[in-house]
Amino acid sequence: MKKVILIDDNYIVSEGIKMNIDWNYLDAEVSFTAQNGKDALEYVKNEHIDLIITDIEMPNIDGITLSHEILKINQYVKIILISAYDKFEYAKQAVRLGVCDYIEKPIDYVFLTEKIKNAFDKIDREHKNLSILKESKQLMITKLFQDILYFSSNKPSKYFEKYISYLDLKINYSFFNIVKLEIESPILFEEDDGVLTFQMELLNISDIFKKACELFDNIYCIQDLNNLIFIIAQNSNTPSHFQYVIHKTVSAFFDSYKDSVFNISIGIGTIVDSIWKLNISYENACHALKYRFFYPNKNIFDALEATGKEFSLLNNSDFIEEEFISLLCKKDNTAIEEWLRHFFDELSKKYENKNIIFIRIYSLLGKILKFLYEINIDTSTLEEKIISVYSGFDTFHTYDQFFLWMKEICNLVCDKLSLSLKSYHDQTYELVDNYIKNNFEDNSLSLNDIARYANMSPSYLSALYKKNNNKSISDTITSYRIEAAKEYLVNSTLSLKEISIKCGYANQYYFSTSFKKQLGISPSGYREKYSSLQ
Repeated sequence: MKKVILIDDNYIVSEGIKMNIDWNYLDAEVSFTAQNGKDALEYVKNEHIDLIITDIEMPNIDGITLSHEILKINQYVKIILISAYDKFEYAKQAVRLGVCDYIEKPIDYVFLTEKIKNAFDKIDREHKNLSILKESKQLMITKLFQDILYFSSNKPSKYFEKYISYLDLKINYSFFNIVKLEIESPILFEEDDGVLTFQMELLNISDIFKKACELFDNIYCIQDLNNLIFIIAQNSNTPSHFQYVIHKTVSAFFDSYKDSVFNISIGIGTIVDSIWKLNISYENACHALKYRFFYPNKNIFDALEATGKEFSLLNNSDFIEEEFISLLCKKDNTAIEEWLRHFFDELSKKYENKNIIFIRIYSLLGKILKFLYEINIDTSTLEEKIISVYSGFDTFHTYDQFFLWMKEICNLVCDKLSLSLKSYHDQTYELVDNYIKNNFEDNSLSLNDIARYANMSPSYLSALYKKNNNKSISDTITSYRIEAAKEYLVNSTLSLKEISIKCGYANQYYFSTSFKKQLGISPSGYREKYSSLQ
């Protein structure tokens, strides 16, 4: 049963609501009535409440302030404001700040019943969704770590920080490492219930591996169809010893599975000193596993042992690749071609294996696609081209073929960026123009206000708007005001003072001066000249 409190300094109003609403039908009860916000606030601090119905104008604490304070205590409580006609706009603004709904006096009890029912429906939906979120917390942890593994920056985004706090994850450790298990079992998949058995065994392997890693400070596991990725965290002064212990732990674990029906390959990444660098350790672990091609009888691949030193497909490349994305944004074809030529020359010197080179190219393409995705550009055609090349990988025999293909991809990216930029500029112009059209009556309207609304700097917005319109924002505001003034002068009997206020001018003198400057005639002269034609 939902609990409701009623607040109005007029006791008759609260009693009217209490007596005229069928609370049994709504499966609710009025648990408290108050004649001021202070008493209601104290009650809410100590009792769980689902819905509050309160007047806006009250002594001590008005309804808007009370709503703010109550929502700080319980963000899920629903509030319906009761407003007199002259405060109705005030009530509508409060809805944007978190208030659930509002009604106007005199109260229509049938209408209020619908509002209450809507509020209760919203409460039920939120309770259901909160329950789902709690049950899916482990899935959210998995998704978060998956995002972090593909996140290449030492500076965490607020998105990550908020989720880490929400999920209560511990991340303040000296060092981290990734261990990736790739698991195959062709025999099991030949059985009728092979998938179920395989997935059950994956869970068993995960439990056993985590048990083996109990000596470390913390461990998280991510599971997909046939991979287990373990994030191991440790407070230690000696990262080399941390790596050594991980290798011993992994070796001991593998010994217990080497005679099973499973083919397990294990990649050990390099030590990193921050959770925000996990992508480096993960890429190293994945890269180490690529060496199965060269060592088919080996099962554990340590990134340090694979090349005799730390390595990563992404090491020392973030800045270079960001520089390349910058060139794409500038659509500097000459510089792009020079960058690509240098990129392929370096690859040819560093790697002699076509597979590894292709992995490096795909890493770069992944960064480009991620960038386009983040700025809401459709990447489907690019992805199709990339996939088609992947499926025809054997047709590439020279570096020049890779180079020309990448050059074509880059041309497509530049075309998409050009189209996206024009669309963005057109949308921004339309957004700003509509905002001016709807707000020119405000005499305090300024470029800074409009820039905040458009979420860009005033100088950039000013230049962008003038480029699209051949007219400044200031001139546009004036145009809308003058057009509105012309309508009022010809089609109304409002005084010049009233017209100046309605058209966004601070005073009548400034209005008259601006009007005459634009049209070469005073407002009075314009009214006299054109009213006679009506």
